[in-house]
Amino acid sequence: MNVGQQLNLELLKYLLGPIAPYLEDPAVTDLFIYGHRDVYVKRQGARIEPVAAAWHSGTDLVLAAESIAEIIHRRLDANHPILDSRLPDGSRVNIVIPPCYPQGACISIRIFPKERLTADDLLRFGTVDNAGLDILKALVALGQNILISGGTGSGKTTLLNVLGGFIPTGEIVVTVEDSREISLPRALWAALESKHALHEDDRAVTLQDLVHNSLRMNPKWVIVGEVRGAEALDLIRAFNTGHAGMSTVHANSAYDALVALENLVLQSGLDIPARAVKELVSRAIRAVVQVGQLPDESRKILEIVEVNGLDYAASPTFPPYHITSLYRFRFDGRDGRGRLTGRFESTGRPSFLDELRLRDIPTPEVWS
Repeated sequence: MNVGQQLNLELLKYLLGPIAPYLEDPAVTDLFIYGHRDVYVKRQGARIEPVAAAWHSGTDLVLAAESIAEIIHRRLDANHPILDSRLPDGSRVNIVIPPCYPQGACISIRIFPKERLTADDLLRFGTVDNAGLDILKALVALGQNILISGGTGSGKTTLLNVLGGFIPTGEIVVTVEDSREISLPRALWAALESKHALHEDDRAVTLQDLVHNSLRMNPKWVIVGEVRGAEALDLIRAFNTGHAGMSTVHANSAYDALVALENLVLQSGLDIPARAVKELVSRAIRAVVQVGQLPDESRKILEIVEVNGLDYAASPTFPPYHITSLYRFRFDGRDGRGRLTGRFESTGRPSFLDELRLRDIPTPEVWS
C-alpha cells in the first residue's frame, strides 16, 4: 500500500469512527450497518451479533457514505444510490443510500484478511485433510481447469488463493476481478481489475473485456475471481484453447455449478445452441470443487469431482454432464458442543492417473 492509499485508509477510518475498533480487530470478518443505530459484526467461526456502535443521525451516516465514495473515486448520490467497490486495504464495501434505502444508509463490509491463509491454515481449521490437498495439488500441477463452487461466505476466494499458491513459479498468471481479492505469492502475475464508468462520457472496462485481453498477455493461467456474466463465454473459450484456469461461481452443488456456468453463457446474448454450450462447458471444466459453510459456522470442502464430458448414454438428445466424485466430506452427526462431525474420504479414481505418471507428478496416496 502506497502513501496515498494509507492516507485514504486513515481518512476512511475517521469517517467510519463508530466502527473503527472492529475494522482493526483481526477476528472480525464482516460488518453490517443497517441505518445509523443498527450495527452488527461477524467474527471468524462465530455468528453475527449486534454491537454498541452508532452515528448521531441517518444524515450523518449518509454523508459518511458519500465521503467514502469520493475517496475511492466512485459515484454515490440519489441518481446512483448503489456502490460496490473495495477500500484501499482490499476490503469489499457495498453501500445503498436513499431512495433505495430510505432509512439512511446500508453498508456491508467484507474485511480483507491481514494475513493470507495458507494450505496449512485450511488443515488446521479442518476445511480439508492431507489427502484432499494432495488431490488439489495434482489438479493444479496438471494444469486442469478448476471451478470452485459454493455460497456466499463459504470460502471460495480463500481456496482460490490457496490453489493459486500451488501454481509452478515459472508459469505466467493473469487474474481478473471486479474488486481485487486474489493475492498470489509470485512474481509472474498480472492482476487486472474492471473499471466502472464514473460519468456519462466515461467508458467502463468489464470483466469480459479483461478476460478477452488476458489471452493476449501470453498467460499459462487465467484466473477469474468470480464468473457471473457475459465473461463466462470468453472464459470457457480460453479454457478450451490451451489455457489453464480457475474461477469461482455461486452454486449449491458441483453439478449445479456446471449448469450455472452454462446458463451464464446462454444469457450472454449470442445465438449459440444450448447443446453446443453444454459441450463447450463439459470440455472446458475438468474439475469442480464444492465448498460450504456449515450451520456450526465451519467451512469444508464438501466434494471434488472430475468432469468427464457429457453422458450421451443417459440422453443422446440433450445429455447431462458426466461427473465422477473423487473426494468428499461425509457427515456423521454432532458432538457434545453442537459442532458437526464427519470425515473426509476418497470416493473414486480419476481418468488422468496415467498422465500424472507420465509427467512425474506425485500421485496422491489415496490413488496409489
